[in-house]
Amino acid sequence: MDTLNRRIALLASDRESGASEILEEVIAIFREALTSEAPLLPVARGVCRAQPTMASVWTAALELLASDRAGERLDAFAQRVARAPEAVARFGAELLLTEPARPLRLVTVSFSRSVVSLLEALAPRRDVRVSCSESRPALEGRRLASRLASAGIAVTCFSDAAIGQALGAADGVIVGADAVAPEWFLNKSGTRMLAAVAAQQGVPFYVVATREKFVGHAVAGRLSVREGAAGEVWEAPPTGVTVRNPYFESTPNELVSSFITDLGLLGAAVAAEVCEAASREYPPDLIEKL
Repeated sequence: MDTLNRRIALLASDRESGASEILEEVIAIFREALTSEAPLLPVARGVCRAQPTMASVWTAALELLASDRAGERLDAFAQRVARAPEAVARFGAELLLTEPARPLRLVTVSFSRSVVSLLEALAPRRDVRVSCSESRPALEGRRLASRLASAGIAVTCFSDAAIGQALGAADGVIVGADAVAPEWFLNKSGTRMLAAVAAQQGVPFYVVATREKFVGHAVAGRLSVREGAAGEVWEAPPTGVTVRNPYFESTPNELVSSFITDLGLLGAAVAAEVCEAASREYPPDLIEKL
């Protein structure tokens, strides 16, 4: 357990990786637990508490614990996760490659490997131009801008407060998600404001999320939004000033034009059905144990 505990502690300290990268490490931790014959429930609990915002972590934990054949079920889950980006790219192309003769202008926030993978898949087939915010305080947006630029995609990076100015010429906003619940989804702070402005201006708002991020009310109620250290925002505020640094926030699904998933393109109503169907895959008492 010492090695596993160290890996879980490192997982808890990760403030920069996206949900897809976090899930890869979670699957690796679970495989090590199976190999070392460590007790699975404490490991699963530790992982869920290490990354309490990310629904895919909870789904992976439930997959691990839902059967006596944990190794086989975890392998099947990992294979499904590995195949998902190809399906997301296919459905995303159906939605976004309707007018290949002109540039596709998209706006995004933070860093999402799901979004990056989709954009990289679209770029050879259409001129893609992206505007992103820098996403303070961890500046994940700069990481996204660098990754896209290295793939030959033109990127304009805005300050967080100015990203709304990119909507005037945009064909759509596209963001990732750490969790999708029946009524809302979770993503980097700043997403809700961008979604509201996009709705006001009539700009489509798309969320890229693979199926393991869709959870019902039972799991959604256990997700908690992480808050970073105040010093990341303001190292030494004067007496009387309280600094808040929430990393994530919820955005109503009613502001989403379409969820781009490995199951297809989903509207808000269908997404809610997928969430509730996911919750029925696991015994209620198993969710309570986590």
